[in-house]
Amino acid sequence: MIKMTEEQNRTAAAVHKKENDKSAQLAGTGAGVIAGAQVGTLLLPIPIVGTFTGALVGGLIGTKIGKRFGGALLDKMSPVEECLDASRPGAAKSNVPAELERLGQLRAAGVIDEDEFKAAKAKLLGL
Repeated sequence: MIKMTEEQNRTAAAVHKKENDKSAQLAGTGAGVIAGAQVGTLLLPIPIVGTFTGALVGGLIGTKIGKRFGGALLDKMSPVEECLDASRPGAAKSNVPAELERLGQLRAAGVIDEDEFKAAKAKLLGL
């Protein structure tokens, strides 16, 4: 089992928060583009121009909203405590690729070393 220090836990929590913020910003952008394109098409009934202008403005607004509020919502839905240790007993193993990516990020951030990464990977893959 991987044992993490308090500093490593804080670093892992920061990585998790950064992932949530990035995902929320991207989701906000996508939703804003779609909604903005629809509104732009209605407000500026000039072919292509209204749709593009609406999508551009909607994307910018959606990005701001996602950046400001989305990360906090994702943090509430997926608490960092559940994501810190993939190898703990009873941990959900349903999304192996995502868990492997997260372990790689923890290794890259220096939270876990190469041996801990290999051990957690082997346990995750059932090797």
